[in-house]
Amino acid sequence: MKLLFPQATHAFNDFFIEMMNQSLINSFLDQAFKSYEIDNIDEVVMVLLENPVVENFLNAYLKDSTLVGKFKLIVLKKETSGSICTSLMAISHLKSESVIISALDQLFLDKIIKHTELISDNSSFDIIAPIHYSDDDTLSYALKDEDHNVIQLFEKKVVSNDALLGVYVINNFSDFLKHCHDLLIKYKGFKNRVFFTSDVINSFIAKSYICHFPSLNVRYNKIRSLEDFKNIDG
Repeated sequence: MKLLFPQATHAFNDFFIEMMNQSLINSFLDQAFKSYEIDNIDEVVMVLLENPVVENFLNAYLKDSTLVGKFKLIVLKKETSGSICTSLMAISHLKSESVIISALDQLFLDKIIKHTELISDNSSFDIIAPIHYSDDDTLSYALKDEDHNVIQLFEKKVVSNDALLGVYVINNFSDFLKHCHDLLIKYKGFKNRVFFTSDVINSFIAKSYICHFPSLNVRYNKIRSLEDFKNIDG
């Protein structure tokens, strides 16, 4: 299992450097990686936007880290059209692999996201996308039918209180690529539309792939600013 962080944006680089300047970056990274069952991750893959300061710090941190073992940094020269496009930049490294897609700016301070338990509970799957209770209109939400089956996901639209946690366990990254490609063909590329992970999962749902949406009781922290990180009480 590989853990992918698609972080290739100017906003992430600016945030990262601000955390460095405030001497908070090590604490932030430690808490970010501690949110996952890192001992059962074969490799951490990060897709970054070119910035020597960020690249050099992360390379040194990851080499010295007792939390992270094998890692790979993929550096892009230009910002992409969203996290899906960024994730696809890692396809040559992740093809046919089992992959968790997440984001460094999501912290789960009171509970580790144990992907091995999620897989054990849902042994036959194409995608596992945990949900949690929320009414935050910046998140994605699941709409269920009367039998409590998820039938569609909505981006930044509170159609229920079942928000996606932003952690996606993908059994085969090549399947994920195929669904992304289908969306590209349907909408004629990325130029006129920003695609979200919810769009890709909706494609999985529509084509009757095996998708599980287990509910987790976690304290979700989205770190959008320096103040957000300073104010967490974990």
